[in-house]
Amino acid sequence: MLEHLRDLLNHMTWADAQFFYAWSKGPVEDEELRERWAHVLGTATFFMEILRGEHDLPWDKILSGQVRPPWLDQPLKTFDDLKSLTLANHEKLASTLANWDEAALEHKVLIPWFPDPPCVLSAAEALMQAILHTQHHRGQCMTRLKDKGGKNSNVDYIIWIWKGRPAGRWS
Repeated sequence: MLEHLRDLLNHMTWADAQFFYAWSKGPVEDEELRERWAHVLGTATFFMEILRGEHDLPWDKILSGQVRPPWLDQPLKTFDDLKSLTLANHEKLASTLANWDEAALEHKVLIPWFPDPPCVLSAAEALMQAILHTQHHRGQCMTRLKDKGGKNSNVDYIIWIWKGRPAGRWS
């Protein structure tokens, strides 16, 4: 299972790099694309932090409305910021998985934004959610690129395999 998840994360890295390349040739200032990718990046970052035991936001206060989520007070990130933060997140995920074994996949993690009843997943399930969530929204972003006159890219898993599982090219 661990090798399969590493494979899927490698595909995700390649697909995200392909998306950013296509986006760089199109409407980089499109606010909807930037907002949607900020959501993708934020969610992937939260999952990565949860898996690494680094997330310490006061979710009980955020969910009850007592505290405003910090990401709501941040200005919308630029294309370049989103790209560099996405690459950094991929690098952290890869380094995290490099140190895992099969037993680490069974480690239980609490997903704090689903509090009642508590959402407890295995690390493998949390990784799969991060991968599938990114895939879902990347498809939406590719459609938006095409609708705005840009050229999207086919980033299907089978295309990646067919091309020999290339690494993501970020520059």
